[in-house]
Amino acid sequence: MTTTGSPETRGSADTVTVIGTMKVKPEHEQEFVETATRLVQTVHEQEPGTILYVLHKHPSEAHTYVWVERYRDAQAHEAHQATPYFAAAAAKLPDWLAAPPKFEDFRQLAPA
Repeated sequence: MTTTGSPETRGSADTVTVIGTMKVKPEHEQEFVETATRLVQTVHEQEPGTILYVLHKHPSEAHTYVWVERYRDAQAHEAHQATPYFAAAAAKLPDWLAAPPKFEDFRQLAPA
């Protein structure tokens, strides 16, 4: 099997992938999407250690969104969480979410 893409986009054993799910209150959905869209743009502009940072709308669960995040390593993930723009966006979530968010961190096995 041939692996495509650059070593940076494929990741390595140090790569951290985060999958997060958020259910948003319908009355805050537009604000959430607007804020998330700005956050995604800022992350891609400001964080060289972030390989991927994207938001998806869940295909079957209303008002539910799924984050897919990939960081070069644990330090890049920690750096992301320490940024002021991430803190500002996260501070809005308690009012906007219909349930606690669920985030899981994964370590890459292959390619290593």
